[in-house]
Amino acid sequence: MVGDLDKILNDVETLAKDLDLKYHGCSQMALKALQEVLGIEDGNAFKAASALAGGVARGGEVCGALLGALMAVSLVYGRDKLEPTYLSKNYLKAMEVGYKVFDGFKEHFGSVRCRDIHMRLFNRYYNLRDPGEAGEFFSSGAINKCADVVAVAARLAAKAIIESKDLY
Repeated sequence: MVGDLDKILNDVETLAKDLDLKYHGCSQMALKALQEVLGIEDGNAFKAASALAGGVARGGEVCGALLGALMAVSLVYGRDKLEPTYLSKNYLKAMEVGYKVFDGFKEHFGSVRCRDIHMRLFNRYYNLRDPGEAGEFFSSGAINKCADVVAVAARLAAKAIIESKDLY
C-alpha cells in the first residue's frame, strides 16, 4: 500500500507541476491535478478556482495553489447540504483534513501568503496585476518555481485526503 501511496503522490505532484508550467493559474492547476489523479472531477469547482490564482485575484494574499488544494479537500469531505457547521460531520471532516494541508503548506514555505512566498523564492514580490511585473515574472523564469509550489500543495492535499479516509 505504501508503494501505491508513493505512486499517487508522485503522480499528483508531477501532474500539478506540468499543468502549471503549461497552462498557469496555480489554484486551478493544483485542483485539476488532484481531480484527475484522485478521480474527483468537477467542472464547476475547477471553474470556481479561476480567480483564486496569484494570491486571490492576483492580490498576493493566500496562495492560490493552497486554495486549489483545499478545494479538492472540500470536494472529497465537504458539507454537501445546508446544515449548521457543528452538526455536519462532513464540514468537520473537511476542516480536520484541511488543517493538515494548511499547516503542512505553512511549515514548508514559512507562510501561506503569495507575496511572502515570492519573497522567499525570488527575494522580491511580483505584483501580478501590473502587466510589466507580470511579464517580468514570466520572462525571469519565476513561473518555474511557482510550479514547484503548486506541486507541493497538490502533494500535501493528496496525502492528507488519502490518509484521512478512515478517520470517520
